Amino acid sequence: MQHQIEMGNDETTFEFVIAEASRDTLRLVHAQVIETIRTEEYVQFARDLTHAFHTLQGVARLQNEAGRVILTISFERGRVEVETAWGQGTNRFETDQSYLTRTVGQIGIVE
Repeated sequence: MQHQIEMGNDETTFEFVIAEASRDTLRLVHAQVIETIRTEEYVQFARDLTHAFHTLQGVARLQNEAGRVILTISFERGRVEVETAWGQGTNRFETDQSYLTRTVGQIGIVE
């Protein structure tokens, strides 16, 4: 069973799925490109995202197993910038906090 996570605005949607998960790693897939993430990195990303979402300030970065940042979500007073560097492709778009309410729920609230 795959778990889908999406984020976007009125014009752009970025989505990935958690295709496999173990105690040590997650395999995330976007447009058939697989990125392996250490589970502890994903949990830290979820914590950072939750904090930034609730305080309207901060950055959440997700790194792959090689240490390359593949997803950055930056909050500043309700404005949000999403930057992806998945595989060889990069993308950047702006949105606002309300568009990420569902995303935070999909990723999982972490205390």
